[in-house]
Amino acid sequence: MANPNMSDIAKAAGVGKATVSLALRNDPRLRADTRLRIQELATTMGYRTNAVVSHLMAQLRASRNPRYKSTIAVLNANTSRNWLETNPTFRSMIKGVRNRSAELGYGNDEFWLHDPAANPKRLRQILRTRNIRGVVIAAVFDHHELPPAFDSLWSDLACVVVGIRPDRPAFHFACNDQFSTAMHAAAALRSLGYQNPGLVIDPLIEDNVDHRFTAGFRTGWHKEGPALPLFDYSPGGERGFRSWMLRHKPDVVVCTHPEIRDWLDHMGLQCPRDAGLVHLDLSPDLAGWSGMNQNNDLVGAFAVDLVIGQLHRNEYGIPDRPICMMNESEWIPGRTVKKSAAGRRKSAAETV
Repeated sequence: MANPNMSDIAKAAGVGKATVSLALRNDPRLRADTRLRIQELATTMGYRTNAVVSHLMAQLRASRNPRYKSTIAVLNANTSRNWLETNPTFRSMIKGVRNRSAELGYGNDEFWLHDPAANPKRLRQILRTRNIRGVVIAAVFDHHELPPAFDSLWSDLACVVVGIRPDRPAFHFACNDQFSTAMHAAAALRSLGYQNPGLVIDPLIEDNVDHRFTAGFRTGWHKEGPALPLFDYSPGGERGFRSWMLRHKPDVVVCTHPEIRDWLDHMGLQCPRDAGLVHLDLSPDLAGWSGMNQNNDLVGAFAVDLVIGQLHRNEYGIPDRPICMMNESEWIPGRTVKKSAAGRRKSAAETV
């Protein structure tokens, strides 16, 4: 049949037109076998989505004032119930999720994956009762995977992960481009005349971002020669940090840990007079610091766009080909690095 419509498919399938519409939108309210049967029949009959109509409907949706459409769940996958509020990076991402959702007429409900009351069956019931089919998953740290107990939850949902890419399940993903962030930080320091930068990173963070900070920084610095050995940060590592400073004499320290400024103070070093200081993930808590603004709110906005795109295309479950969206950072001069290459200060080793 040439160019069949939904009525033709409904007649051939022995169902109503509304059922065909749900099946072609892959709506999980229909049984999976019913959806598959109707989708295969439509393909056999030569049914094709009308691209012109789809485009016009998209324009119509965009022209309307935002109004409530549905709810997108925010799923905290961290073992800490309050992680999305206490961690500045994820706090900014979730702010972006909420703002973008509101712009497009969606609400948000937040759930904690490790809540003792939120076992997989219970969480599935809650999401279905509230007709929630889109989910933004945040803070996947535990061995780069979501608990296998929740595997049955994902098939009826459009999911996107923010911040840390999970190895399993392989969902669509939104994050900052940490490689580019560190590379641009290195370029900024070269332009300011720094010659001996030192990188201080928690090995756990590096593992979570697939070592993109160190790879990006070394790539960005290679024209000036090899970078100093990395210092593996740990909360109680101040003594080791002091030894590392005295041995390698960095003229600027690049880090992701605010307490490094205190450690430099304890050594009697002032920024930027004695050593520059750069943070790779600036937040409002770090007023005056120099470093990279990762624009993490945009990561949250990208995640919402990815979720809504899946909902519009009726794509649910683990995708065959996961998409990764990365945003760029911007350099913020701040007051912890010198203002220009002229008049380079003595290194830390020369002042201690």
